[in-house]
Amino acid sequence: MGNFLRATSRKLWRLIQKRRRCIGIVLGFNGCLWGIPALYIALFTPPASEIKLPSIQQLQQSQYDVYVVNWGFHTAIIVEQPQGWTLGPPNHPQAPYIEYGWGDKQFFMLSDTSIPTTLAAAILPTPSVVYLRGRDAPPTAENYARQLYHRLISRQQLYALIGTLEQSFQRSPQGNRVKPYPQVPEFVGYFYPGREYYIIWSDCNAWTIKHLHRINIAKSDIPVIFSEQVGSSLEGFQLIQDSP
Repeated sequence: MGNFLRATSRKLWRLIQKRRRCIGIVLGFNGCLWGIPALYIALFTPPASEIKLPSIQQLQQSQYDVYVVNWGFHTAIIVEQPQGWTLGPPNHPQAPYIEYGWGDKQFFMLSDTSIPTTLAAAILPTPSVVYLRGRDAPPTAENYARQLYHRLISRQQLYALIGTLEQSFQRSPQGNRVKPYPQVPEFVGYFYPGREYYIIWSDCNAWTIKHLHRINIAKSDIPVIFSEQVGSSLEGFQLIQDSP
């Protein structure tokens, strides 16, 4: 009986050791998969530049419109541009509304949805772009917007929001946006080189919530990856358009 117990104990111990090694390998792989990209991003992302905006005293209204648009898999922020400002793209610098979007350069700007590009965007730090479009009015269902949210914000909030959105651009030593890429035929606006790296846990939808959270109009209790998560993370917004 004693020999049986000892043999059983040895087998059980060997099994535990094998399981521990397997768990260790899985944890090590997981650490490399997420830890190395996170370290790379932390080391090589350029610091945010100080943004030189016109004086806040030029904002003549007490409240301004801000919209969040869900294009299907991608979300963007649309702000009402203060009168006299010229933050829009080269083809519409004084647009009443400006759409800011952000994403992976290959996937977003070049519409490359191949498997290698998709996998790279998911697990590797990849170059980003900022999409800038001037609008005369917010988008509608006819413009293929799946969902559109709206709220009013104070002029102080608008000023802070534009400031943090502008930090998404790569900038020259003088603090100006670097030149945009040549216009892509499928897009009305322009793409600019982005400052930050793109990866699955820091995608376009996380970017949307991050910037809105900075002016306290979105909550960031849980990680946001999919566009369907964005609506429930907004605070004080009204859903004014919902297309199937």
